[in-house]
Formats: sequence, structure tokens, C-alpha cells
Amino acid sequence: MARSTAPIPPASHAGKKAGEAETPERRAEEDAAALASYIADMASELSQLAGRSEMPMVAYFLNLARVEAETHSREIGERERAIEPEE
Repeated sequence: MARSTAPIPPASHAGKKAGEAETPERRAEEDAAALASYIADMASELSQLAGRSEMPMVAYFLNLARVEAETHSREIGERERAIEPEE
């Protein structure tokens, strides 16, 4: 079976202000959120494949993984917004 060679996307830094210091902890959280989002996307695609291939239990567990990854990504995003300084 061929393995996917899709690269893991780096965390987005689009919301950064010029000159804003980035701590290693903040970068690690952004990377974790990006990775969780990527896992959710891949689990969703795999779940669809499993469903079309008549593997309902595999599809079910992949959907559980998708939901867990989406929740984790959302929670990290909420923590980041909570600690951002007000302008």
C-alpha cells in the first residue's frame, strides 16, 4: 500500500505583528494546532475512503480521531487567543 507523502503544513504566522517576539512555547502551541488540524483533515479523508470501501468500523474510528483532533486544535486556538495582549 502506498503511503501518503503529503507534507505537514507549518503553523501559520499570518496574525503576527511586525516586531512581535515569538516565544518557543507559543511556536510549539501553534505547531501543535497546525498538526492537529492536519491530522483531522487526513482522518476525514481516510474515513470517507473506509466508508466507500465498506469498512464501517474503520470509518467510525477515523471519525473519532477527526473529532478529537479538531477539538484539540480548537482548544489550542482558544488558549492562544486568551493569552494574546490587548491592543
